[in-house]
Formats: sequence, C-alpha cells, structure tokens
Amino acid sequence: MNAIPGNLSRVPTMLASRMSLSTIAGTTRDMLRAQEEIVTGKKLNRPSDDVVGTSAASVIDDILERREQRLSNLAQADAIVSSLDAALGDLSDLVLEAKSVGLSQIGVGSDASTRQNQAQVIDAILNAAVDIANRSQRGIHFFGGSAHAQAPIEGLYGALRYVGAGKGMVADLPLGDDLRITMGGDQAYGALSARVEGFADLNPGMTAATRLSDLGGARGQGIAKGSLTVTVNAVQIDVDLSEADTIGDVTSALQAAIAAQDPGATVAISSTDPSRLAITPSAGVTITVADPSVAAMAADLGLVGSYPAGTTTDGLDLDPRLTEFTELSSMSGLTLPLGTIRIQNAGQTRLVDFSTATTAGDLMRLVAETNIGVRLEIAESGDRFNMRNELSGASMSVEEVSGGTTATQLGVRSFHGTTLLADFNDGRGVGNVTGKSDPLTGLPDPSLNTDFRVTVKDGRSFDVDIDGAETVQDVLDAINNAAAAAGLTPVEFTAALKQDGNGLTLTDTTVGTSTSVTGLNNSTAAEDLGILGSTTGATLAGTDRATVAVDSLLSHLISLRDALKANDEAGITFATSRLDADLSRAVEARADVGVRARRITDAITREEDLTVQDQSLRSQVADTDVTEAAVRFSNLQQALTAGYQITARTQELSLLDFLR
Repeated sequence: MNAIPGNLSRVPTMLASRMSLSTIAGTTRDMLRAQEEIVTGKKLNRPSDDVVGTSAASVIDDILERREQRLSNLAQADAIVSSLDAALGDLSDLVLEAKSVGLSQIGVGSDASTRQNQAQVIDAILNAAVDIANRSQRGIHFFGGSAHAQAPIEGLYGALRYVGAGKGMVADLPLGDDLRITMGGDQAYGALSARVEGFADLNPGMTAATRLSDLGGARGQGIAKGSLTVTVNAVQIDVDLSEADTIGDVTSALQAAIAAQDPGATVAISSTDPSRLAITPSAGVTITVADPSVAAMAADLGLVGSYPAGTTTDGLDLDPRLTEFTELSSMSGLTLPLGTIRIQNAGQTRLVDFSTATTAGDLMRLVAETNIGVRLEIAESGDRFNMRNELSGASMSVEEVSGGTTATQLGVRSFHGTTLLADFNDGRGVGNVTGKSDPLTGLPDPSLNTDFRVTVKDGRSFDVDIDGAETVQDVLDAINNAAAAAGLTPVEFTAALKQDGNGLTLTDTTVGTSTSVTGLNNSTAAEDLGILGSTTGATLAGTDRATVAVDSLLSHLISLRDALKANDEAGITFATSRLDADLSRAVEARADVGVRARRITDAITREEDLTVQDQSLRSQVADTDVTEAAVRFSNLQQALTAGYQITARTQELSLLDFLR
C-alpha cells in the first residue's frame, strides 16, 4: 500500500514522487539553460527564452544592420571624395603649370621656336587634364555628375566633348540632406557653355496630363495636396484631393463634386490662358471655393474666391514648369508647326527640322540625334530652353534658315538682338574708342570718338559711335540712327540681322559702285562686329562673331596651345589670362569637396558611436552576464543535489516511520 510521508502529511507517495521528479527536472532544465548561456555567451538562444527580450533584440539587430550598411556607404563615399579631392589638387597644379608656361612666353625672350616647344608642354598638360577628368573608382567617374557610369570627356570632331550630366551622384548617407560624392564637370572644369541661355519665356501651359509636382502654384510654393471646400448655392461640399496626381485628376474630382448640386457647371483648364483653371457655374448658381483652416490646396490651385453664375471665371496663374512632356501647343509665342534651324559646331553643320515635334522632349531628342556636340536643355527656371555647346575647343552657332523664325521663337538663336557685345569674339567683346579730346583745345572731340564709317553706293557716308552700346540691338540702333541723321531713308539703307544664318547685314539700295565699312580712330569695332569690308552687291553680309565657345579649362588650354603654335602673342596673353578663372574654379571646387569630406568624416564618427551604444544595449538584452550565470549555475547545482537527497529520503519512508 502507499505510504504517506511525514513531510507531505497525507499526500500519496506517487504524488510526492512526481512532485520531486518535477522539481529535479525543472532544476536540471534551468542548469542546462544556464550552462548553455555560459557556453554560448548568449542569454537569448531561442525566442521562447524571453519573448519580450527577443522582440527588443530583433529591433536592435535591424538598427545595427542598417548602421552597418550606412557605415559601408560612408566608407565608400569617403574613399571617393578623398580621391576626388586628390584629383582636384592635381588639376590645380596643372593649371598653375600652364599659367607659368603662358606667362613665360609673353614679351621679350620668346620666339616662334620657343613657343612651338612650349606648345607641346601645354598639349601634355591638356592630356593630363583630360585623364584627371576621366578618373574613376569602382566604375564611378568623379567628374561625370549624375551620369557617373561613363567617362565624361571624349573626343569628337577634333574637340573634347563633355557627356556627363547633372550635379553629382547622391549616396544613401545619414546626413539629413543630399550629399553628392561626385561632381559635375562644369563645376570643376566649366565643361559646358553658359550660352545660349534662352531669351524667350515660353510660358508653358497645362494639359490634363500635367503633374501637380510640375506646377509652381499660385503662391509660388508648389501644390500642397489636401482637401478644399466648395460651396454651391449655400450647400457646402468637402473635396478630398490628397490622391490627385495631375490637373486632370483635380478637374475631374471638382466637376464630380459640384455636379451633385449643379450638373451644368464646368471645371476645366482656361481656354484663354492654359496656365489657369476656370470654373463656369450654371445660370442662377454661385460657386465659392475656400480652404479649410489647416489646408492650402485651393490657394495653391489659385481657386479661392467666388464664381458668379452663368459666366466663366479664371483662377490664378499656376506657373506650369516646362518638362519633356510639355506639349508645344501649350506654349505661348510658338507658331506650329515649327520650322528648321541650323546648328554649326566644330566645322560641322546640321539642319534640324522641328516640324514633326509635338512636345519639348521631341525637340531635345531631335537636337541630340544630330551628334554635333550640342545639347538642348530645359532651364532651371522651368520656362525656357538653353542650348549648350558640349565641345571644348569648338565654337557653336544656332541660326535661322531662309528667313525662318523657329530659333528666335524658341529663344535659342545664338546671334539676336539681346546678345551681349561682351560675348563677342570668345569673350573678348567689341572694342570702341571713347573719351578722346582735341589735342589743341583739350575739349572732347566727337570726330575722334567715332568707331567706323559706312559709305553707301551713291557716295554718301556717315560715322557710327557705338559707345554705350551693350547689345546687338544697341549697335543696330546706332547704325540706323546715324544713317537717318545723314539723310538716308530706311528704304535706301537698313542695318538688320541676317535672315539666313547669323551676323549683321547692311542693305544698300542706292545707285553707285560699292558699300563699304572702314574703321576710324584705330577702333576695332567694325572688325569685332564682323562688318569690316565692302561689297558691290545690295547687301554687305557680316560674319558671325558671337559664336558660342565653352568657357572651360580645356578650351583655354587648347587656345593657349594653338596660340603658341601660331606665335600669336595677343592670343597667348588672352588665353593665359583666362586660366586665372580656371584656377579659382578648381580651388572653389576643392573647397566644396573639403566640406563634403568633413561632413562624411563626422558622420562616420557619429555612426560608430551610435553603433557602440546600440551594441551595448543589445548586449544588455541578449548577452550573458557570465558572473551572474555562473553563480546561478552553482546555486542550481546545490539545489539539484539537495533535491536528489530529499527525494531519496522520502522514498525510504513507510507507514511505520509515520506512526513512530
């Protein structure tokens, strides 16, 4: 029969055995776990060990993994930026060396033979500068901008072409804002021409497909998505436009909301100004649009206000930005279909037919397909085009063809009324005489301050003074005014822009032998304007002296090399003087890179410190406290020994022991 141990009062022996075995098993299990923690060094070896702790450790592991990736990105960025800094240092040394060579070849002590030899030195410096521009690390080219996968400088038609794009590659770095680890060639080298910057505001309009993100908004702050309130004859309707992506989404949502109270109302893009929205209520219905107190979408859409019954009322100008998808038909000032323009660069000529183009992207594609080293871009202002010369060592012109106006309409003609005289002759400008006085009286003498004389066929002549002129139109006005003062009518003589190609034309319909332009008072104005000379025809056609060259280090090195070869001291002096700006550009670019490097270094230090903190926190949650685990293991050993002893003793007891 079962005995009732004394220590368990009247509990059956089998129950006591099970309780003892359970205690021993639990103690053994705790000992094994403690032993596992000591051996592995981990407090959490499986989720069941500590559900809350495992969850916390998982979160910390995810944070640590992200930090590890960011540290890897930072290390890569640090290596690239350090290499970029070294490249800019080498570039600065090359510019200084080129400047030293140029200065040494100006004035007495240099002859044609010496300059020929130094031209080879400049050629070597040019090649070294190109090699620096094409440096890369792990397939990332330092000066390719955002297009960093290919070498940014390549040869084309005997010139050097920049094929990079953008301001630089943005890496995933924990810096709070974008930091570019590569650099655009224009920042370090000036690799793209600043001209031709579009002179025509195309004022692009909207279509149903225009994205809200491409709108400047009526307040100039973009479009803040949200809700707006429409009141139709005192019935208030809340319209949620938070999911709207295009103008079409906006007009559709507003139309549907208003239709419940006014089925005849319309919400659409204005027919008179496609940069605005318009609302037309039905007769007898008044519509009011407003913003809730916490939103501004109606204000950004230019719709806040009241719209009277039975009439169409336009909202405010939403300032649509020009994009590749903008339709040409939405641009004011364009006569469609467009015609043909002529592009010349590096001795190459291309006629570009825009008649099939329907969007801005089509125009850009057609120019790119010419492969002439010219790039049509959308200006940062988002309202015009820029035509860029990609070729260092070549001059570009964008011209009209056969009296067309396409280049002028698009604002990309390189020789037009607003072209600055300072841009003529590769930046040398147009010379003129001014401030000269009569040597006898000491008083200003107008005859000594004129720049050139125009003689028409019938023998009449007039002198032109371009002092104060800043643009091509100023020069045209000065010539035509001087002609009028000399008694010539516009029918007899007119100065204008060429109808085919670029340059000035002097049209002379008088009867006689020839039309001529001669310089006065040692002024270079006529030559610099490209109109010096004579003709027996009806028109004296000038040459294009406003071609667009790339204001870059590579261009200036090529000019210096060619001037040395030609023994042209004036050219050597001018090209050498341009190297000062190149040196400043390289130094400023290196300073910018230094700031980037410092930010990356600080970020690495910060990430490493945070990693140590996170690892410490994870260790507290998941790692074994060896001392505590060893003490716990020792206590469990003692408890297990005691459990064995007590169990053995209780198993020996019988009823007699209880009765005793």
